[in-house]
Amino acid sequence: MLRGIGAAQLETLYAQAFGFYQAGRLEDALTMFKGLAALDHYDARAFLGVAASYQGLQRYQEALPAYAYGAMLAPQDPRFCLHAAECQQHLGDLVSARSGYEHAQALAESVEHGGLASRAQALLEALRQKEATRRAN
Repeated sequence: MLRGIGAAQLETLYAQAFGFYQAGRLEDALTMFKGLAALDHYDARAFLGVAASYQGLQRYQEALPAYAYGAMLAPQDPRFCLHAAECQQHLGDLVSARSGYEHAQALAESVEHGGLASRAQALLEALRQKEATRRAN
């Protein structure tokens, strides 16, 4: 029980927040995920939801601290590095984006996230091509 709310209730709230996210109701999802993060600041999923909602709203700078906090809670989860790198790329920080993709790829290969490893590799290759094009011009 956390602040008078049981685990089953937290799961119900999480499911509702995730449903909002999947339905594209990102502001509603953000509000719910923020509430969940405040209720249980050790739940990495809540911070992933906060960050992903910000990212979906193209509020990349605001997504980064939530991805960073979530990565501290779940250091072996490659999703935090991967999505933070996407935000950094949108913000024009290609060096940090490259580092994030590389780290996500390494984590994904070591912990059964094969699909994420492939995605990180593809994003890394696209970023390298973009950097090569910039250098050529």
